[in-house]
Amino acid sequence: MPTLLFVNACVRGKDSRTLVLAEQLLERIREANSKDLAFQIEEIRLSTESLLPLNYERLERREELLVHGQFHDTMFDYANAVAQADMLVIAAPYWNMSFPSMLKIFFEAASVEGITFAYADDGIPIGLCQAQDMYYVTTSGGVIGDCNFGFEYVNALCRLYGIQNTHFVSAQGLDMEGADVQAIMEAACGGEIVNL
Repeated sequence: MPTLLFVNACVRGKDSRTLVLAEQLLERIREANSKDLAFQIEEIRLSTESLLPLNYERLERREELLVHGQFHDTMFDYANAVAQADMLVIAAPYWNMSFPSMLKIFFEAASVEGITFAYADDGIPIGLCQAQDMYYVTTSGGVIGDCNFGFEYVNALCRLYGIQNTHFVSAQGLDMEGADVQAIMEAACGGEIVNL
């Protein structure tokens, strides 16, 4: 059964507007696929995970595992989840011009040579992930403009992983005076949905 991996980096939990927008998108994906395909949604809620950044000891352990081909060690759970997913949905509020730090730690753990990407003999990276599409969902109180560093970072990683199509879903200006929050949120989720 195909899997949609939902990476939830919404710090405020149920009070998160980004989570509300992501749930609207997930519902639209369910509806778009309801007639043709049964699929499961696997959620990784980063606020409840024991995320640890790579330090010297963890890097040493990671390298030892990779040298011995132990790609199924729990240290690589995030990388394996990303590599095996058929679609990715990443929900992250616009936070200090990018996203909350826990998402960076997640991608640090998910970016593993031999699982999510590899290098050809000429040094060119080869993506190993099976997903073709990633949706990046965010909300912001103001206007993101040309400081869209969160999406740009994730978009670059998707290219490394071999994920060809990236979609930016954003509701911006939610805290601006006179903003019609409901209308902005509805419009943000109104684009075309691709099938799994």
